[in-house]
Amino acid sequence: MKRPYFLGGTTARGYYRFYDDLISQLDRVLYIEGGFTSIVHPILNDIVEKYEKEYEVGCVYNHIEPNQLEAVVIPKLKIAVIDRTKMSSKRLVFPKLFENLIYIGEGYDQEHLKKNEKLLVQIRSELKNLYKQSVKHFETALSYHHEVENIYIKFLNVDQANRETKNLIERLFRTSWLNKKSSVVHRYLGAATSNGPVDFVMNLTEELEERIYIKGRSGTGKSTMLKKIVNEAVDRGYDIEIYHCGFDPESLDMVIIRELSVAIFDATDPHEHEPSRSKDEIFDVYELFVDGNPDQEYQEQILELKSKYKNEMKRATEVLKEIQEKQRAFETIYQDALDEGFLQGVTARINNWVES
Repeated sequence: MKRPYFLGGTTARGYYRFYDDLISQLDRVLYIEGGFTSIVHPILNDIVEKYEKEYEVGCVYNHIEPNQLEAVVIPKLKIAVIDRTKMSSKRLVFPKLFENLIYIGEGYDQEHLKKNEKLLVQIRSELKNLYKQSVKHFETALSYHHEVENIYIKFLNVDQANRETKNLIERLFRTSWLNKKSSVVHRYLGAATSNGPVDFVMNLTEELEERIYIKGRSGTGKSTMLKKIVNEAVDRGYDIEIYHCGFDPESLDMVIIRELSVAIFDATDPHEHEPSRSKDEIFDVYELFVDGNPDQEYQEQILELKSKYKNEMKRATEVLKEIQEKQRAFETIYQDALDEGFLQGVTARINNWVES
């Protein structure tokens, strides 16, 4: 069974990733160094196809190439194969014992790379500037988002929000407590990609019995409620999957408690979903938590801020598209320089490591 998600992305707070959290949950890690997404993806995809029928396989996608893998995780075996270029930390703490490393760089034709050195350096410099531009657009969009939140926060009935959240928590957990330490993982359910917003909500929740679709406006308590559910689950010893917002990673978009077969998630734009099964339900925080009618009272201001927000998000997406095009040009040079026989040997070594 495949479990798709993201672990890194370009956000309003820069490039923000959760790989360190993943590694803390594993017994063994194999890093692929010196490769790039287009080179590493086929290797990782082969692993997925080989093991998905026997195990749950975490498929970690790349937000610039959202159809391509940058890591594969097999939780039951506590192992992962990861494209190391996506990591923040480069140091191997326990080489060969905990971490293994395969270096693809030895398989490149140096003469071919030398011929294209100026172009590679130029593209690399352009990519750095483009990433800065995209983050700036996301930052500006977040500032408009916060202005909208501030409007709705003034109408938030905190006591009512606390009561309704408490009622939901009691309904979910009842009197159950598990006599173990909670396991907590951090991920993204979606990301801002070169193709626009992408999410895996339906994939991640498809086998769960209960799905709670949170509706509401910005600033009406969705993320705060999810954080309280997380705290309760941890206190009671439940394993929990925390899915952060791909736009603002400090905010939460979804919580999954598989031991209760339940998911609670923000089902508003840019990952808007509607109930499709009999046990699906809507939890509307705007109706439950908000006093008055801010939609009407601040209609013009909200519409103006939302328009500015959408324009910045559109510009950010356009920049991510430019990044994709330049990254593809960069990687094509390395693909052309790579010895196929060497790559086949690398693939065999990786497969042998997974099997062992």
